[in-house]
Amino acid sequence: LGMPKMGSTSLQSYLECGGYESVHWLCGGRYCGDCIEEAIQAGLPPFSSQDPKCKINNIDSYTQIDRGPENLVQVNYLHEIMAGVPSATFVLTFRNMTKWYMSMSNWWTDSKEVPFNSTKDNTMRGRFEVANITGLPVGVGRNVSEFSHFYCEYVKRVRKEVAKYPGRHELIEIDIEDPTVGRQMEEAFGVNRTCWGHSNTGNHNDAVPADELQ
Repeated sequence: LGMPKMGSTSLQSYLECGGYESVHWLCGGRYCGDCIEEAIQAGLPPFSSQDPKCKINNIDSYTQIDRGPENLVQVNYLHEIMAGVPSATFVLTFRNMTKWYMSMSNWWTDSKEVPFNSTKDNTMRGRFEVANITGLPVGVGRNVSEFSHFYCEYVKRVRKEVAKYPGRHELIEIDIEDPTVGRQMEEAFGVNRTCWGHSNTGNHNDAVPADELQ
C-alpha cells in the first residue's frame, strides 16, 4: 500500500529472496494498477481481471500495485481493495518525508516508458502535483509540508479501513530507514533478515530548496 519511491523495490527483492512469488507494478503484459482499476470499475473483485494479459491471480505478493501518480489505485480505490480481498496482509512503508520528497523531485521518467501526460516537469513530484489524487488535488504537492499532510491522511485512512475487518486483514507498518527493519521483516514474514536491502536508489543531489521545506 506504500507509495512510489518508498521502498517497493526493496520489498520486492526481499520477498523474492525469501521464495515468494511476487510482482512489482507489472502483472504479466500489463500494469497491475490498470488491471486492478479495470476490474473494480467493472464491478469485479480487484484482483480478478478478465484480461488474459493481466497475470494477476494466485500471486503471493504485490509490492507495487500502481504505475505511478496517475494510477494510485491503493489511494483512489482503498475501500474497494479492502472490501474486495478475502484476506490479506497489507504492508505500509514509511520514510523520512523530506527524503521522500527529495527522491521524487530527482526521479525523472520518460512518458514513452510509462504512460502519463508529459508536462514541463516530468519528475515524480511534478507528476503527483497534476495527477488529481484522492487527498492531493491538482496544484497541491509543491513542498514537503503538503506531501507530509497527504501521506499522513492516507495512513489514517488505511488504518481505519483495516480496522473494519478484524481477523480478516492484517496491517504491517515498516519504516524502511529503521536500522532494525531487517529483523522486523523477518519476524513478520519469516524471511531471513539478510534478504533486506535498499534497491532502486539513485545518487542525487540531497539538497531541497528552502521554499520547498514548508
